[in-house]
Amino acid sequence: MKAKKRRQYNIFTALSVTVLVLYAISLLVPLAWVLLASLKDPVEFRLSPFGFNKTFVFSNYIEAFKSFAIETLEDGKKVTVYIEGMLYNSLVYAIGCSIISTMTNCVVAYIVARYSHFRFTKWIYAFVVFTMVMPIVGSLPSEIQMAKTLGFYDNMWGIYLMKAYFGGSNFLIFYATFKGFAKEYAEAAKLDGAGETQIMFQIMLPLAMATIGAVFLLAFITYWNDYYAPMIFLPSRPTIAYGLYRFRTNTGTTSGGITVKLAACSILIVPILILFICVKDKIMKNVSIGGIKG
Repeated sequence: MKAKKRRQYNIFTALSVTVLVLYAISLLVPLAWVLLASLKDPVEFRLSPFGFNKTFVFSNYIEAFKSFAIETLEDGKKVTVYIEGMLYNSLVYAIGCSIISTMTNCVVAYIVARYSHFRFTKWIYAFVVFTMVMPIVGSLPSEIQMAKTLGFYDNMWGIYLMKAYFGGSNFLIFYATFKGFAKEYAEAAKLDGAGETQIMFQIMLPLAMATIGAVFLLAFITYWNDYYAPMIFLPSRPTIAYGLYRFRTNTGTTSGGITVKLAACSILIVPILILFICVKDKIMKNVSIGGIKG
């Protein structure tokens, strides 16, 4: 009987590993193709877009770096923003939004988990779950109008305030983390005379620092790749992702333009790839089945 269960377990493990390997290959193959195609001569790319490189043309990267610039309107005047300006905007946008969204979800999730016996906190939890399963469409015009009315439009600090909302998977991750902490920590601190604010900031949040760091890093990657919100709410502060979107539409449609576009895509992958390599151990250490461990 044990041998049969062990055999079934081995078969399940082999199938799971096979599926994961195939999934990893499906992610790596497009990246490899983009890298190789970005190093092709335009004529070679037109004749053999999916073949292996006969030559490696690094001038595509030089051309992409030089021509990576877009024009925006600032105070009614046309302004050209180059790659260094878009890089700065991306860092400011991604870091600020990641901090705000991570801490908002963290604090609200702690309150809901800490005072889960109150009806109001149960309503908050139910509201989060409801917004995740129910599709909400058609809200963009009202968001733009509200942002303009409140002075948040084309304002980086305004965008930060717009990101100060809770909900989604990050809220559930923090909720599960705080629910998993033993209540004895808070009770012992109370006996020592600590208030609720001290318990939260001096005890519970430091215990959840690994989870906070992992969620922040994942949020940073998300906001770094986000071009939609900057395109709509920050028209005069283009980020790298938005610049790549504009660059793709403005470079042209020739095969030479395609190789330059692919080179630009490869350039923009480098910062986030370096970040992931530096912190991958921290992310993978805190990610487990069903969530992120505290």
